[in-house]
Amino acid sequence: ALRLDPPDRWSYVMSTTEYDMYYNRGEYIGHGVGLVGDDQDRLWTGWVYDGSPADAQGVERGWQRLSINGENITPETNLDSLLGDNEVGLVNSFTFRKPGGQTVSMDIEKQLVDINSVLYSEVINVNETKVGYLVYQHFLVTSIEELDAVFMDFQDKQIDDIIVDLRYNPGGQVDVAQHLGSLIAGEYAIKRDFVRLEYNDKKTERNLTRPFLDVEYMMTPTPERVFFITTSRSASASELVINGLLGLTELTRPLEIFLVGDDTHGKPVGSISARYVDSTLIPITFRYMNRKNEGEFFDGLPANSYIEEDITKDFGDPEETLLQEVLYFIENGSFTGSMVKKSIPADKPQWDRIPASGAI
Repeated sequence: ALRLDPPDRWSYVMSTTEYDMYYNRGEYIGHGVGLVGDDQDRLWTGWVYDGSPADAQGVERGWQRLSINGENITPETNLDSLLGDNEVGLVNSFTFRKPGGQTVSMDIEKQLVDINSVLYSEVINVNETKVGYLVYQHFLVTSIEELDAVFMDFQDKQIDDIIVDLRYNPGGQVDVAQHLGSLIAGEYAIKRDFVRLEYNDKKTERNLTRPFLDVEYMMTPTPERVFFITTSRSASASELVINGLLGLTELTRPLEIFLVGDDTHGKPVGSISARYVDSTLIPITFRYMNRKNEGEFFDGLPANSYIEEDITKDFGDPEETLLQEVLYFIENGSFTGSMVKKSIPADKPQWDRIPASGAI
């Protein structure tokens, strides 16, 4: 009832306990898997958190989820109701189909899961080019240490190009986005404007500008090209990072920024949380702009190449379609994908009941 709707699709309320666990401690109670729906009404395992109950039972990315507690899964399925309360020890039964066609059923218990924001990273050699590849999932307080470890490795191996895979990243903390943007942009961008947070005409005194920071493991020298793998699930702080870097593209030593996969979600606004009794309110309170005063992309940041994901391939597999497209460009200087977004029928069922974080 408090939303300005449209365009606000994002303001929400959650318990303060769950808020602190998720955003500040990088924890939640669940099975440890991420859900991804497709436009053919299928539900997949997009990722599995290290050391989680699902990981312990061998669940892997690319497994199709057929049923939960004996109920077949459709886009209309109420997943929250089906999965039950977020209680340690609660058990749910799952039936999966593996990429090879084998069907497997298992019971998985809910436990306290530690979220690893970095799902995958490596350095890939493409001819004479060293490419740093990072699959990044959440902008949480606990993410900074993980990001620093990855960029320390990139720095040690002196990478030339960088790929930041944000295909499932729903966003998170602005200061963590500022940290990642600073790691990517390197010393060239220090103290230049990264993001301008702007409130409405009743709260202009709260407007502020955050610069690119001098952080320990930033890219040195600054890479000439940054590739982002994005989908409609790449939102909020993910878009803030991309938009912030796009603000550097017209300088004397510009960055080249490319998006591969699909347009981003389209959330050029952010929140200041507020606690009320035992709940935390996360209302939309500001918009964000880059140093060129660009923002307002409610239709998403447009992709340079539209490619459909092959979720049956693992992260880092050179034949995984989104990564393959970026590596092709690095090797050949052009994309294979369409420059025009494929339209989605308006009446097509969408997986809008998947939790915002994607994780259960």
